[in-house]
Amino acid sequence: MNFQRSTTITSTVTRIPEAEYVNPFVLKLDLDDPWERRKTYLMTLLVLPIRVVLMGLCLLVAWAFASIGLYGLTEKERRSVPIAGWRREMRELTAVAMRMVYFFGSFHRIRVNGVCASPREAPIVVVGPHYSLFDGIVVAYCGPSTVVAKSKAADLPIIGKIIDITQPIYVCREDPNSRHITRHLIIERVISKEDWPQILIFPEGTCSNGHAVVQFKPGAFGPGLPVQPVAIRYPNRTNTVSWTWEGPGVPVLLWRTLTALHTGLEINFLPVYYPNEQERNDAKLYALNVRNYIAQSLGIPGTEHGYNDCKLMNYMIAIGMPYFAWSHDIAKMRRWLGLADGKREQELVEQYAPFTDRNAFVTLEEFAERLNVSVYNDSTRILFKIFNKDKDSAGVIDFRQYLLLALFLSTLGKPKLDLMKLLFKLYSEERDLIGSDGLYQAVKHLASITPAECNQLFAEADTSQRGVISFEQFERTINSHSVLNEVQELNEPKPYAAPQQQSAPQTS
Repeated sequence: MNFQRSTTITSTVTRIPEAEYVNPFVLKLDLDDPWERRKTYLMTLLVLPIRVVLMGLCLLVAWAFASIGLYGLTEKERRSVPIAGWRREMRELTAVAMRMVYFFGSFHRIRVNGVCASPREAPIVVVGPHYSLFDGIVVAYCGPSTVVAKSKAADLPIIGKIIDITQPIYVCREDPNSRHITRHLIIERVISKEDWPQILIFPEGTCSNGHAVVQFKPGAFGPGLPVQPVAIRYPNRTNTVSWTWEGPGVPVLLWRTLTALHTGLEINFLPVYYPNEQERNDAKLYALNVRNYIAQSLGIPGTEHGYNDCKLMNYMIAIGMPYFAWSHDIAKMRRWLGLADGKREQELVEQYAPFTDRNAFVTLEEFAERLNVSVYNDSTRILFKIFNKDKDSAGVIDFRQYLLLALFLSTLGKPKLDLMKLLFKLYSEERDLIGSDGLYQAVKHLASITPAECNQLFAEADTSQRGVISFEQFERTINSHSVLNEVQELNEPKPYAAPQQQSAPQTS
C-alpha cells in the first residue's frame, strides 16, 4: 500500500490544554514500588549475569560475521561500492546475530507490523520517535539498512565493525560543513543506479521519552524522494529505554532493561509516503507532514520541541543553568502569555528585591497575580508546574528560580553583562547592594569562577568592608580581572560547539 497526501498538513500554533501537555525531554524512572525493587534486585543477582554473557557471545558472533564480510575491502571500497554476493550474506547474518543480542537482552517478542519497502520504492527509511540506542534494532529489520553515524563510531571496538558492515554514511559533528556534506552523500546514494541498501535515519536528531514526536530535521527530505515512515513504540508498563535530557543515564537504563522480565517493542512499517509537488519543493514542509503522519499513527502528538533546543540545552548545561530540559517549555509558555521580552520580570525584580524567604515563595494565585496573567490560563498553570518540585498546581514555588530562567531566556543574544545587572538585583541583600554569597549566585552562570575566587573578587570590591557592594564597585573591580572578558561575551550558545549533553544523545 502506498501513501500520498492529496492535501498538506499545515503548521499551526495550537494552545495545548494543561492535561495534555508533555515534555518529551524528561523521564522519571524510580524504584519506589517495593515489589518492583525486590524483583529488580533478584533479577540482577540471578538473571543479569547470564543475559550479559549470552549477549556478549552473540555480539562476538555478529562482529565475526561483519569482519568476514569486510575482509579484503579497502576503506574507499566500503564507502563507494555496495557490497554484494557472499559479503551481503555476511551482512544479513550479522543482522540475525544482532537480533539475538536483543532477544537475550529481554526483547523476547518484537512485534513487526507492515512490510519494509524495497530500496527502489523508498530509498530512505525515517524512524520515530527516537528513544535511545535500543532503537538500533530497527536496522536489522530493514534488510539490514545502512545508517548515518558519527565518524567516531567506526573506531569503537567490536561495534565499529558491525556498523561498518552496513556501509554507513559517516558524519563529523565538529566540522561546520558536516550538514552539507552529509546531505550530499545521502543524495548521491539515493539517486545512484547501484544496488545500495536503504538509508535509515532518525530525523528527530535527539532522543525523547516517546510521549510525543519532536520536530524532524529536513535533511532526509531534501532529495524530495519517497520515504517509508516507521513508527516505533515500547508498550511496557515502565519506560526503561528512553535516554532523555532529564532522567537516568545509559548505565541505569541498561540495568533496568536487562533486569526486566520482558521488554516489548513494536515496529510499524507504514505505507511509503510519496511527496506531492509542494513537499518536493519544501523539505521542511515534507518533514513536518511525515512527522505528523507518524505521530497520528501512534496516537501521540507532534511537538515543537526539536534539535535546535539541544543547542540551547547544551549551553545551559555548560554554564550550570537549572531547568535546562524545560527551556523550550518555559520559553513557549512565556511567549504565549506575552512575557517573551522580559519587561514584566525586570519590573518585578525592581519591585520585590531584595528577595527573602518571606516574599520569594508564591502560590499559583500569587504567581499569576505578579505576572499579570490569568490563573485559569493553561499556560500559566503549566509554567507554574515546571518550577513546582511535585509538578502540580498546589503548593508553592521559589519565584527567584522562575525569574532566573525568565531573565536568562529574555537576554539570549545580548551581552552577558546585561543579564549580570539583572541578577545583581535579583540576589541583592539590600537595595542595589549584594553580599558575597549573592554575588556568587549572580556570576556563577556567566563566568568560570569558583566560590573562593568570587570571595576574593568580592573582597577587592568591598573597599569599605561593609559586607555588601554596589554594581559600580563590582564593575570597577572586574576591569582588571579575567571575569571581564567572559561577561562581555554574548549570552548565547557558541556556534559549532561539540555536544556536552548530560543525558540525551544527539543522533544523526
